[in-house]
Amino acid sequence: MISIESVKNEYKNDIKNSLDIDKIESKYLSRKGYIAQLFKSIKDMSDDKKSKYGQQLNKLKEDIENYIVKNKLSKDIQDNIEINPVNSVDISNQLGSLSPISRLIFKIQDIFAELGFSVAIGPELESEKYNFDLLNIPDNHPARDVWDTMWVQSPDGIKSLLRTHTSPVQIRYMENHKPPIRIIAPGKVYRYEATDATHETVFHQVEGLFLDEQASIATFKGVIEYFFKELFKQDIKIRLRPSYFPFTEPSFEIDIRIDNKWLEIAGAGMVNRKVLENGGIKDKNIQGFAFGFGVERLAMIIYKIDDIRLIHSADIRFASQLGKIKL
Repeated sequence: MISIESVKNEYKNDIKNSLDIDKIESKYLSRKGYIAQLFKSIKDMSDDKKSKYGQQLNKLKEDIENYIVKNKLSKDIQDNIEINPVNSVDISNQLGSLSPISRLIFKIQDIFAELGFSVAIGPELESEKYNFDLLNIPDNHPARDVWDTMWVQSPDGIKSLLRTHTSPVQIRYMENHKPPIRIIAPGKVYRYEATDATHETVFHQVEGLFLDEQASIATFKGVIEYFFKELFKQDIKIRLRPSYFPFTEPSFEIDIRIDNKWLEIAGAGMVNRKVLENGGIKDKNIQGFAFGFGVERLAMIIYKIDDIRLIHSADIRFASQLGKIKL
């Protein structure tokens, strides 16, 4: 078993011994790295230990990320220095950094970690079964028309697609874990639609799932209010409006009041009993809520951008400006 202290000591020892920076990144920050393993252990802790543990783990993760960003020069720059040692190369101007969306996703993960949420991931190339069927969206369901699906031809005959939302991660996680469950699932999603100032064919979502015997709409409201308060660094008013999603019942839209106006920001609801059963949860005492929101939508508010296409542009000057904004 690994612990935060043992990982911290091993990390310091690797730095002392000048371990290759790519090996450090893989060893500590990859999907199967030490940090991911430590995050998975949060779900087994008691509630009174989760908050302090999450803060310590986030601090260690941030230290490692900063070390890698500061020391990971591209091979091209290193080769240029070796080939042209006489030339004056301003390395500081050639260092890369995290994209604005990656920075925001890491910030979102950190906030939910304080509440005991773990991070779950799933495939972007998904089956029809997980993307629709198990989420209570059968073949003839009108809700399928909401998603402009990108279907993928599969040699094995299975109907595959580029996932239209990160909700399939919920089912996959329920199949392999028992309640209580607290997860968020950040990742790319795909919609075949025209691009404009507020729509892209490829964007990012964060899905959330909370299951236990006590979960309620009041619990959800407390969680989401805390999240937005920490994200925007101010008290945020929210309101819930009735809505419809096949995988939740009741369902509601979430609005937040910011800059003296209400903005629709997310969808949520209590997880439909059929979806719980499809995920392998038969205990009638278990209930919970799910929620989902677009990362680019939040980025447009935080970075004060009026065109979503700018976020994914290749303009380094634009990305550098956003990188100076403290989250």
